[in-house]
Parts: sequence; structure tokens; C-alpha cells
Amino acid sequence: MSIKVEQALISPRYLAGPGDPAWVTAALHGGAGWSHGHDPLMPRVVLTSPDQKTLLRLEPDLNEPWWHLAHRDGRTGSIWNASFGGGTPVELIAAVTDALTDPEYNARQVTDPCQPLRRAGWDAIANGQFRSPDSRVKGERFNFSGSISWRITATLDPDDPLWHAWFSGGMPPVLVAAFIQALADPEPVRRSHEQTIGFPRRHITLRWQEWTAESVARALPERIEHLAARRTSTPPPAPPTPPSAHRRTR
Repeated sequence: MSIKVEQALISPRYLAGPGDPAWVTAALHGGAGWSHGHDPLMPRVVLTSPDQKTLLRLEPDLNEPWWHLAHRDGRTGSIWNASFGGGTPVELIAAVTDALTDPEYNARQVTDPCQPLRRAGWDAIANGQFRSPDSRVKGERFNFSGSISWRITATLDPDDPLWHAWFSGGMPPVLVAAFIQALADPEPVRRSHEQTIGFPRRHITLRWQEWTAESVARALPERIEHLAARRTSTPPPAPPTPPSAHRRTR
């Protein structure tokens, strides 16, 4: 008899808590070929892209963002960076890194990163400001002499921020759009029981569901395999779908 594991389905996803950092870091290393250093005495992860132009750093800091993504291309002069607070759901950060490592990345053009919000019923106005239907997420676009930057904040209450995301000037619109599209995705995200302990449950919908332990353990390896397949010359398989659940809610 297969072992069953309970996991929480949480929506809206932007209030679901951080999740497992390996959804980003292991996927970049195993699925996109990013290299990492070996510093076991430090509680941080540093990953570098194969072309040495982009660096991801995950470093827990009480007063600073945990995640930093920085790009510098000496040939083209392209420089940009992004940062994400420690409470940012990994699914949102992974949307950015997945778009960045997509072999079709350089061919994609985005004119309006906020378009997914309008389709999802968010309040989005022409100057780049937007707000979620529940008012828990607010975004702003800044234009400094033609250099566009973005700041996105999720809060439980006006004075209780959960996380901030910042995209600097020069950030490719396709990466901002990837984050915003993941932000507006109505699909719930999964969290283990341990990941929900002590996490505020105000303003969220949480439903417990059972999966086989094997399917839960396979979720990350399947994600890595899918990303690795994109780097080959053959068409990649479809992204893995969530395993069939033994529905039991409470």
C-alpha cells in the first residue's frame, strides 16, 4: 500500500508563504546548467549562469531581501537586477528564472507586462500601477528618464508586509511579465505541513489534500527534467501535471 502525504493547497498564491527554495535553486542547477560554489559553512546559495553573465544569490538576512538576481553583459552594456523578500513564494521567483533560461528568451517580446492582470480582473491602470482584487498586492512602475523599474508588495494588513519584489531599470519586460503572470495565476500552490506551521492564515483559502509520497517526492525531479529537456534540440515534453489526488478536504 502506497504511503499518503497531506499537503495544503493555498490560494491566493501570493499569500502562500515562501515554499521550498530548491524549486528555484535546484532547477537552475540541474535543469539550466547554472554552477554553484561550495561554501558549506555559509547559509547562502550562489549560482552563476553558464555564460557567466547572470548571478543568483540566496542569502537569509533579517533586514534585506533574501533573493538577488543580477545580470551584467560587458558586450552589450546590459545591466539589471531584481530582488525578492524572503517571504516571496518560490513559484513567483521561479517564473522569472524559468523565463530567463528559456531557449526562446531572446526572441520573446513583451509590450505590456500588466496584460495578464487585466485578464485576471486586477485593477491595472495605464501608468503601471496595479492592485489585486483583495487589495493585498500592490505594484508600481517608475519611469526615471526612460528607465523603467517596478516595485511590488504583498501585505496581510497595511502595516504588515509579507514580501517585496523589485525590478531595476533595464530589466527585460519579458521577465517582469513572467513574474506578474505568475502573480495573477488563480491556481493554488502546494505547501507541506511543515511549511504552514506558524504561517498567518488570514485572507487565504487553505485546503488539505492527500497525494502519494512518491508523487510528492517526484515533483521537483520532474520539474528539473522538464527544464533540462528545453536545452536539447528535441522539443521538450509537456510540463508535469499535478499528481492525481485522493481527495480528502477539511
